[in-house]
Amino acid sequence: MKTQIAAIEFGTSKIVTMIAQSGGMDRLDIIGSGTVPYDGYSDGDWNTPGQMIQRVGDSIAAAELEANAKIKEIYVGVPGEYIHVRSCETEVELPEGVVDEAAINACQDAAADMLKIGESGGLVMHRTPSWFIVDDGKKTMSPGGRGTRLRALTTFVIADPQFIEDVSEMLGQHDITILGFLSPSLGESLLVLSLEERDRGALLIDVGYLNTEISVVEGDAIVYHAILPRGGGHITADLAMGLRIPMRAAEQIKRNYVFNPDEFDMDSFSEVYDESGRRKTFPRKVVGEIVDQSFKELTDMIDMTISNDAGQLLGKRSQVYLTGGGIALMRGAREALAAAIGRPVKISAAKSSKLNSPVYASALGLADLIFDSIEGQAEAEENLGSKIRSIFSRN
Repeated sequence: MKTQIAAIEFGTSKIVTMIAQSGGMDRLDIIGSGTVPYDGYSDGDWNTPGQMIQRVGDSIAAAELEANAKIKEIYVGVPGEYIHVRSCETEVELPEGVVDEAAINACQDAAADMLKIGESGGLVMHRTPSWFIVDDGKKTMSPGGRGTRLRALTTFVIADPQFIEDVSEMLGQHDITILGFLSPSLGESLLVLSLEERDRGALLIDVGYLNTEISVVEGDAIVYHAILPRGGGHITADLAMGLRIPMRAAEQIKRNYVFNPDEFDMDSFSEVYDESGRRKTFPRKVVGEIVDQSFKELTDMIDMTISNDAGQLLGKRSQVYLTGGGIALMRGAREALAAAIGRPVKISAAKSSKLNSPVYASALGLADLIFDSIEGQAEAEENLGSKIRSIFSRN
C-alpha cells in the first residue's frame, strides 16, 4: 500500500514543497514539487518576513498543481540555522543482566537528564542513538544479549521555538495542518551516506547559498553540527561587486566558472548582459582572481571548523561528502575543496527520479526521513498490538 505525504523545506535561497509517495517501485517517488526563490534567513531571522506567507503559498500551489492534489496536512523541515544538536555518553547498570528495550530507553533517558533537555525550551524533534556498547564489547546499533552494563552515545536534535511559531502561523494562513517538525540535516545524512560510512564516522558539507552546514554523522545520529555564515551566494556577491554587474549576471558567471581549467578555458572570456541590456565581457584572469579569493574565504572557514572541532570525531577512513547548491555544481569545486581541507571529497546527491541533484539533497532527505518515521511508528503500534493480543490470549 502506498503512503503519500507532503513536506516543505526552507533552504537559504529557495522554498521547496514536495508531494511524495512511498511503497511502489521507488522508495521515494516525488509526484509533485514546487520550488520558489526567496531571500532566506540570517542570524535566526527571515530576511524579508513580509514576503514569507506569499512565498510559502506559491511553493505549495506549484506542488499541488503538478501532483493534481490538495495539501491539507504537511510535515515541516527545520533548517540547520534553527536547530541545536546536543549529545553525551551515558551508562546504566543491568540489574537483571538483560539488554532489553527498558535498558535502552533508560540509557537515553539518562542522557536527556544529564543534558537537561527538558529545560532547553525548544522542541525535541529527534532522540537518536549513535551507538551502544554492552560491557567491554564493540559498538553496535542493535544491542542485545546479556551483560552487566550498557553504554550509549545519544544525540538530541532540538528546534528553535521561534521558527516553530513563525511557520505555524504561515501555514495556518493557508489552512494547512502541521503533522510534525523534522530535521532535513538528519534526513539528508541518513539518505546520502551509507550505513558502512556512517559506522566509520562521515562528514557532510552542505554549502548553500547563504550559509554552510557541517555535520559529522556516526551511526544514525549527527554527533557534531555547525553553521558557517558563508555560502555560494557570497561568491556571487563578490563577483557582482568586483565586476559591477547585477547579481543575476554574476550568478551566471559563477556557475560557468572552471576551477581546473584546460588550455582552452585559460584564455576564455565570461560574457553577460547588464541591467541595460549591454553586453559585457571579462577575461578569465579577472574573474578568477575574484572567485578564487572568495572561494578561499569559504574553504578557510570549513578547514578551520574541521581542524578545530569536527575532525576530532573523524577517523582515517572517514569519508567527506559535498552537497548543496552553493558550489557543488561548479566544475572543479570538489577537487578545490579537497585540496583546501586535505581530505578526499565526493559529491553526493540523493537518488530519485525527480529532483536528483545536490541542490535538492536536503529536501529529499526530509521526505525520506518522514517515511522512515511513519514506518517506525506503524511498526511500534504493531508491536504494541501484538503484546496486547498476547496478554489476552494467555488470559
